[in-house]
Amino acid sequence: MKELFKNIIRSKKFKNTIIISTFIFTVEVLFKILAGIFTFDYTLLRILLSSIIIGYFLSLILDLINKEWINRLIIIILCFVINIYAILQLGFKNFLGNYMSFNTSSQLGAVKDYIKDYFMSFNNKFYFILIPFLLLVLYYIFIDRKIHINKTKINIKIGITHIFSLILLCFIYYLTLKVGFMQNKYQAVKNDDLFKNPSVQSIAVNQFGASVFGVLDVKNYLLKVEYDTEIDYEISDDVTSDDNNKSDRVIDDTNWLEIIDNETNKNYNKISNYLISKDISNTNEYTGLFEGKNLILIMMESVNNIAINEKYFPTLYKLYNEGWAFKNNYSPRSSCSTGNNEFSALTSIYSINTMCSSNVYKNNTYFESLFNVFKRKGYSALSFHDYTDQYYDRHTSHPNLGSTYYGVKEIGISYSNEYKEWPSDVEFIESIYDIFSNEEKFAVMLTTVTTHQPYYTSSTYGDMYLDEFKDLKLHTYTKRYMSKMKVLDQALALLLDKLEESGKLDDTVIVLFGDHYPYGLANSILQPMFDYDISINNEVDRTPFIIYNSKLEPKVFDEYTTYINILPTLANLFNLDYDPRLYFGEDLFDENYSNIAVFADGSWQSPYAFYNSNSSKLNYISDEYQYTDEEIIQINKMINTKISLSNLAIKTNYFEYLGKKFEEYENDNNQELDVDNLQAYLNIKPNYFGYIMNSYLKDVKF
Repeated sequence: MKELFKNIIRSKKFKNTIIISTFIFTVEVLFKILAGIFTFDYTLLRILLSSIIIGYFLSLILDLINKEWINRLIIIILCFVINIYAILQLGFKNFLGNYMSFNTSSQLGAVKDYIKDYFMSFNNKFYFILIPFLLLVLYYIFIDRKIHINKTKINIKIGITHIFSLILLCFIYYLTLKVGFMQNKYQAVKNDDLFKNPSVQSIAVNQFGASVFGVLDVKNYLLKVEYDTEIDYEISDDVTSDDNNKSDRVIDDTNWLEIIDNETNKNYNKISNYLISKDISNTNEYTGLFEGKNLILIMMESVNNIAINEKYFPTLYKLYNEGWAFKNNYSPRSSCSTGNNEFSALTSIYSINTMCSSNVYKNNTYFESLFNVFKRKGYSALSFHDYTDQYYDRHTSHPNLGSTYYGVKEIGISYSNEYKEWPSDVEFIESIYDIFSNEEKFAVMLTTVTTHQPYYTSSTYGDMYLDEFKDLKLHTYTKRYMSKMKVLDQALALLLDKLEESGKLDDTVIVLFGDHYPYGLANSILQPMFDYDISINNEVDRTPFIIYNSKLEPKVFDEYTTYINILPTLANLFNLDYDPRLYFGEDLFDENYSNIAVFADGSWQSPYAFYNSNSSKLNYISDEYQYTDEEIIQINKMINTKISLSNLAIKTNYFEYLGKKFEEYENDNNQELDVDNLQAYLNIKPNYFGYIMNSYLKDVKF
C-alpha cells in the first residue's frame, strides 16, 4: 500500500492534477477577495471541488501526451487563459457593473471603443490576481525539473478507475447544489437552477467561481437552450375582490379573466395571474397634479450627483433645488446600462440584465409604455437622441414603444463616428425645440450624449471648459467630465429659456434622471467630489432624479427609488388612463410604496440596510430597524419574482400578446374600439384566483 501511494503521488496525473487544481482554486480565492465577495463559507468547498474536478479531467487528457515539455506548455497556456479571463471579469464588472458573458457580447464593442478607459478604470489591486501565474512559471523554471516522475502504463483497468473517480467527484459536486447546508438561505434563485442557467451572473460567480461560470456560459451559448426557471410564488383560491383590493380606482377585469380562462400558454398565464392579482393602488394627494401639462423626460448621459453644484452647473442646481428632488435615487448598471435603463424607464419593466433587452427584443411592443399611455390622453409622443444607432437601434425600438423618433440624422446636427467626439447637447436642444413645441400637447423624451466617456482622451467638449476647474484639486480626467457636464447644463438652460419665451414653461413638467454614473472614471478619481464613500454598497450608482415645474413648491424626498418607478409615478401625477398592475415599478407617492431601490443583480437598498446579492450579505446603514431572516427571504423572493416575470414578459413579447387579446375580446363583444383611444385595453380589475404578491411585504418594514 505504501509503495502504491508513492507511485500515485509520483505519477504525472497526480502532479498535473495538483498543479492545475491548486492554481484554479488560488485564482478563485483571490478573485473573490478582489471582487469584495469573499466569505468563509461552503461556497469555498464547492469551488475547491470544482477546481479538483477540472484539474483531474485536464490531467487525464494531458496524460495521453508523452512529451513533458508539451505538457508544461499546455498547462502554462491554460492557466494563463484562466488568469486573463479572471482579471478581465474583474475589470468588466468594475467598468460596466456586470460580468461579461456571451449574452453581454453586444457590449464588447463599447469596451473596444473605450479600451483605454476600460483599463484606466482598473483598480490596481486587480493585478494581484496574476501572482499565481507568475508563481507557476517560476515553479516550472526552478523546481519542476528536479522532481522525479514515474511513468505509468495506460491500461483499461486504470482508465476505468479514473473515469469512475471523476464521475464520483462530479456526483458529489451535484450534491453540493442540492443539500440544504450548502445553500444560502437568503438566495432567491436555487443553486441547481442557477447551474443550469446562470441568469443572475453575480450570484453564479459567487456560488460557483469565475471559471465554472465561464464553462456554463460557453455551454449555454453553444447549446442555445432556453431554460424555464421556476418562479416561486403562491396561489390562493379563496381570495375575493374585496379582500384582494379596496382601491378607489374602478377597473373591470371581465375580459382579462376570460382571456386567462381560454389561454393554454403557461407562460402567458403565469404572467397574467401575477399581474391581475396585484393590489390596485389608490389615488393619492398627488393624483392629477400635472393633469393636462406637457412632459419633457430627459435621460442624462453619465450624470451623477457631481452635477448638483451651484457654482459650476447652475441650471441643474436650480432644477434640483426649485423642483422635487429624490435624494436616494439610484441608476443600477447592467450589461447594457443606457439601453436597458432607458427601456425600464419607458415601460416600468425590469430589463434582462445579461443582455441589451432594447436591442435583442427591439421588435416587441408595449401598449402600456409611457408614450402610449400619454397618446391615449391626446398627447403627441416624440423622442429624440443626438447620436446614431451605433449602439442602440432606437429607430426600431422607440416606434415600437409608441413614439415618433428623431435620431441625429433626422435632427440634422453635426456628429462624428469617432467615439471621442460627441455632439453638443446645446445644438441638440436648439435643433429639436421647434419640432415638439409646436404640438398642442406633447410628451417627449430626450436622451443626451455630450457627457459620454471617454474622459482620459482629449476632446472638443472635454477640453472646452477646463480652465474653469483649474484651481480644483481634481484629476484632469474628472475635469474633462465636468467640462462636458457644463455643456449639458447650458443645454438645460437653453431649454428653460425657450420654454419661457414661448409661454410654455408653466405648463410643462421636466423630469430628469441619469442613465448611469460616469463609469469611465475609476472610483478613486471620482471620490474627491463626494462627501460620502462611493466605494461601499452601491453608492457609486446614486444619481439625480428631479421633477420640475416652475409652479412647484420645492421638496426633497427621502424615498429609495430607481428609474423603474418613473412611469407609474408620472401616470398618477398626470392622471392618465392606466392600470398600475401592468407595471413592475410603483407610484412613489402611493401610501403603500415599498421604499426600496432594486439593482440589476437582485441587490437592494432600503432606509435601513443594503443587501448585496453577490455575497448574500446585509450591511446596515441605520440602527433604527433590524430585519429578521424571514423578512430578508421575503424581500428577495419578491424581487426575484418581479425580475423573473419581467424577463419572461420580454422574452415572450407578452404585452403585445395581451394588447391584441384585449382588442380581440372587445371586438368579439361588439364593443366599439377607437384606434386613437385604446381605453378598452385597460378594462381590467383583480383576478379572483389570486396570488397577492404584496402580501409578502405586509409585515416587512422598509
